Amino acid sequence: MSLDPSTLISSFLALPRNRLSPSGSVSNTWYYSIRHVPITPPGSVLFLLNPASGYVHVEGPLPPASDTESLAVRANIVALLLMKSFVGSLGGATSVGRPWEWKTDDAEMAGAVGECLKGMGIGEGLEAVDIVGEEERRRAEEEWGKFLRGLVQVVDNPESSA
Repeated sequence: MSLDPSTLISSFLALPRNRLSPSGSVSNTWYYSIRHVPITPPGSVLFLLNPASGYVHVEGPLPPASDTESLAVRANIVALLLMKSFVGSLGGATSVGRPWEWKTDDAEMAGAVGECLKGMGIGEGLEAVDIVGEEERRRAEEEWGKFLRGLVQVVDNPESSA
């Protein structure tokens, strides 16, 4: 899905927003971080996790030169990928709506992404990116490890994933 930024923003703002996930059983809170993928060719992705359910979504890859860009440029890329993730229903067939809140473990990036979202007209608290707690951070590391091991296995043994 490739949308221009104004269409992406309006599509994101049109999504419903609920405190609970569509299942109604867990919080609609999402953790995100930029993660390096050490396979050929190496790159970075936006990793999203709902800590309460363990649901993982990965968006990207990020543009190859994004590692060397300014914080403002990287924050803009992250903000757009966050919205793209939810507009695209996190890769599923059913809309999950907008998150209730999102968190990250990078305070500098949290502030920059929040400012970027605010500048794009995103409000209702989503322009305020919180810092994740220790338990959620551990869960994110665990889920990223599982995802990465699975990805490496598929890349190393493509026949086993068929």
